[in-house]
Amino acid sequence: MKILSFRQTAFLLVAALVVVQFNAPSANAEDFKPQAITTSPGALDEGIGHVQGICCDEDAIYAIFTNQIYKIDWTGKVVKSAPVVQHAGDPCIANDKLCVSMSYDEGVALHEYDFELNLTRKIKLEDCPASDGVAYLDGKFYVGGPSDYEPHEDNLVLVYDSDFNLIQKALVNFDVETHYGPQSIAGWNGKIFIAFYARDNAPAVTLRSLCLDDKMNNVASFTLDGSNGWYPAPKSKQSKEEDSPLFLIGRTIKIDGKTAAKFIWAQYYSKTNEFNIVAQ
Repeated sequence: MKILSFRQTAFLLVAALVVVQFNAPSANAEDFKPQAITTSPGALDEGIGHVQGICCDEDAIYAIFTNQIYKIDWTGKVVKSAPVVQHAGDPCIANDKLCVSMSYDEGVALHEYDFELNLTRKIKLEDCPASDGVAYLDGKFYVGGPSDYEPHEDNLVLVYDSDFNLIQKALVNFDVETHYGPQSIAGWNGKIFIAFYARDNAPAVTLRSLCLDDKMNNVASFTLDGSNGWYPAPKSKQSKEEDSPLFLIGRTIKIDGKTAAKFIWAQYYSKTNEFNIVAQ
């Protein structure tokens, strides 16, 4: 066996340390720092209305407008779009499909798409002729039932199993007058987050969203407006604090007179039941 000199041994040790340090991820490399994401002026069609709802995965953000669906990458570039023949609403991801709520189609409440925005199925839901918000959590679909424009406090949420069998109806109420039904629904860790359109002339600090447990009991209310879509961030863009997840939130803005989608970030602190915007 060849015995190395002190100088050779020291050289090999230093080289090994360099290799380890080069290959090891830095502490900061894994930290995701949320920044607002905006589509470029002219990237979206005009006349599409505002963002109705959003969802996201590791590959893209899926933004639903009244009559158009957009697949947008995490830099804000529009990857693909598809027209919608009637009023589309909130989407969610379930069973490797994109499920989009529909407001008017003779009782068809959900349209199912693949991730290339090809329509694969139209789904009729029992006791739900049309829908607004939709979320999928722990094998259940939570669907916002339709309602009218007149201010009202009670809002219908219907719960279906993974085969779209109705298993629960619930009226949710957080003592705030709203227009229409539950607009955007998101699910995280056994909790359901629902955002509404506040009534006309509502104060800026009015409550606009609420959190329910899986039994549909009120847990908390928030002033944060998620009515144009909110959704938990995918794993690679999630907070390291497991009890304080990041949510992506949809907005509609004008840039140089053109419609653009903007996505901001909020963090939910489950221990105190609070939302804080962290990037806008």
